[in-house]
Amino acid sequence: MKQPEISRRHLLTTAAVGVPAMGVLGAVNYFGSPAANARTVVADGWWGTSTTKALQDFLGLAPTGRVESQPVSWAGSNPGLASGWEWVPDDAAQGAQVIRSLQWYVGVAQDGLIGPVTIRALQAKFGQVQDGILDGPSPTIRALQSRISGGVLT
Repeated sequence: MKQPEISRRHLLTTAAVGVPAMGVLGAVNYFGSPAANARTVVADGWWGTSTTKALQDFLGLAPTGRVESQPVSWAGSNPGLASGWEWVPDDAAQGAQVIRSLQWYVGVAQDGLIGPVTIRALQAKFGQVQDGILDGPSPTIRALQSRISGGVLT
């Protein structure tokens, strides 16, 4: 069964908790089309700075290209998470807004921390094997990158 698609406009207007209105309005125009400055990303299966910037733009967040304050214990088992990830001691990890927004989208608790639960939910959303690991290159990351560039998350 095909999963329903969610447009960028719908995602931003219903999901982006705490996103400033100008971020939402700047990301899509009245017709739901990508804004002129919307980012695209190469679907290479590696989640680095450009993927984070594109996802942040897509979600109406400031495009910093950084995923802040993530538990270092998850870094080694997820080699597909490349540049732009801030790995900190587990007890100091506080999470990132871009991950919170992604967690809302995949329907898991919004703690802002990438981890096996969030990864499995993302893998399920894109019809991938749900092992809770993002290898590099990752078909799940590739699917996310393709959807961001296409302007619709499914």
